Amino acid sequence: MHNTRKKHLERALCLSVDYILSRQQTDGSWLDWELPPGQSSTWTTAYVGGKLTSLDNHHRDRASTATASASRWLAEKMFSDYGWGYNEKVESDADSTALAILFLAAEGRTVLDSSYSCLKGFQCEDGGFATFHRRPDLGTWGASHLDVTPSAVLALTTKYATTSQSVNRGLQFVLDKRTSAGIWKSFWWTTFLYSTERSLSLFEAVHLDIDLQVTRKTLLHTRPQTPFESALLLSSLLWLPDIAKDQDVWPLVDQLVEDQAPDGSWSSRPMLRVTRRDCLEPWKPGDPDPLFRDQNRLFTTATVMDAFSNLHKLI
Repeated sequence: MHNTRKKHLERALCLSVDYILSRQQTDGSWLDWELPPGQSSTWTTAYVGGKLTSLDNHHRDRASTATASASRWLAEKMFSDYGWGYNEKVESDADSTALAILFLAAEGRTVLDSSYSCLKGFQCEDGGFATFHRRPDLGTWGASHLDVTPSAVLALTTKYATTSQSVNRGLQFVLDKRTSAGIWKSFWWTTFLYSTERSLSLFEAVHLDIDLQVTRKTLLHTRPQTPFESALLLSSLLWLPDIAKDQDVWPLVDQLVEDQAPDGSWSSRPMLRVTRRDCLEPWKPGDPDPLFRDQNRLFTTATVMDAFSNLHKLI
């Protein structure tokens, strides 16, 4: 039974990589989303490319031509302030810049000191990172966000030691913002699993040993509603020590394998929240914010692919 599951996992992983490679544009970019500024190019390329560079060696080799092309394109699209944004029509933001740095560094490309300085410019007094630079018209979009800070801190660790001021302050912010349920809330996403998975992956990367028993309990009682959430939950569980894979992980994998479309992708639902600029805690009851789905299914599929790859490395 276990060997059969492993074969199904391997096949699903291969199909997901095939789907993502098939959706790459001729210039090397990937496009997804349809927000008011249009489709996302730079942000999506940084996210998808970064997930491909995290694959195990076999699948990483299969994607090497695509990631080389994507990283070259992304490096050329760096903004005048040395950052990156949602697409080429908008200003730089911390999330896009962090993801771009992580992708380019993983590809072995030179990341300019000015790009790291640009990223550090988004750090707030509390140690967290805002998505955008603070200014009156942006309101809470200029506050520290828990779905952005872990990626920003992780990007800084590609150049700076964990003892450096920016990294240390960012880590402390993430630690301090863990809720009593052991999870982290998301500002831009409809699920806490995004911020939680990013935070746990950061702790793993910097070898931070903390008590995650409450986190574990909450995650094991979480019931994901979409493939995106299932993948984030799967990855989150895999970052925990001594997780019972047969009992806690494989049921998620089995369901995701069953839900995979013939083309290798997974279906998506509205999950990205364009939070009101006067709202700091959008997860609380109130007027609903506009929600968007990744219509090309690249964010969802890349996230599932990443979770499957994380598991594949462990078995």
